[in-house]
Amino acid sequence: MTHEVRMSGEDTQVAPATTRGRRRRQGPGRVARLTLPFVLPLVVVVIWEYVGQRGLIANGLFPSASKSVLALVDWVTGTGSVQSLYSGTWLQNAWASILRILSGYAIGGVLGVMFGMFAGISTVMRRLIDPTVNALRPVSVTAWIPLALILFGIGAAPAIFLTSLATFFPVYINTLSGVRYADGRLVRAARMLGADRRQVVTRVILPAALPSIAVGMRIGVAVAWTTVVVAEILGAKSGLGYVLIDSYNQFRFDYIIACMFSIGALGFLTDKLIEILFERRLKWVIRGGQI
Repeated sequence: MTHEVRMSGEDTQVAPATTRGRRRRQGPGRVARLTLPFVLPLVVVVIWEYVGQRGLIANGLFPSASKSVLALVDWVTGTGSVQSLYSGTWLQNAWASILRILSGYAIGGVLGVMFGMFAGISTVMRRLIDPTVNALRPVSVTAWIPLALILFGIGAAPAIFLTSLATFFPVYINTLSGVRYADGRLVRAARMLGADRRQVVTRVILPAALPSIAVGMRIGVAVAWTTVVVAEILGAKSGLGYVLIDSYNQFRFDYIIACMFSIGALGFLTDKLIEILFERRLKWVIRGGQI
């Protein structure tokens, strides 16, 4: 083992060189780890504020960061200095979008898991279901909007339908993948121990597929938020998407930024909620180092 010599006054200390290398590999300290995630957003906000105040983009129509924050405050509280038609209506519109998300996401998620399980367990069901799903999956959700408006009219129903459709595909694909590629040795061991088909499915295959299902559910909620906003832009009279497009029509671009921030924040929170809900069920996977 090599050593390095450190001089401190008249004392001489000998320390292993491997200790020095270990200290170098520890990475940034605790303060740096806490502050690093905020560096890039702070830089973006500073540049954004400068560009907005100077009117360097879109002939001065692009709002500054401070003006967008004031619009968000007025939208949420109704007490901001920048009054508008939507002052104090944030909770009402956010709740309308959240209800559509919850309804569509629940329907699409349940159907995706159910059909994915059926197709993964049974070859007959896979041949029956999979070709149709894969034929419909490449069709963009936005292409379904005219049909949804024809079938359900203006309101919450088309948004729920489109959100269900958007959620179904990633959940189905991930569930099918998780079920099909479950460890065959575990299935054979369960059968050798006398487990019937129901027990094999509920106690072996489903837990093995749970990580893939969790991934599909997280992808599904992100797609669901994107879809519900598009649906509200084109076929609703309330919700964050409706406020976004109506703000554009009124040249209230500060409210557009406030809408985008609200959608991003709510989408982030719902994703974290799903992650927390699955976390307890997936502790055995996390401890095993698989995710």
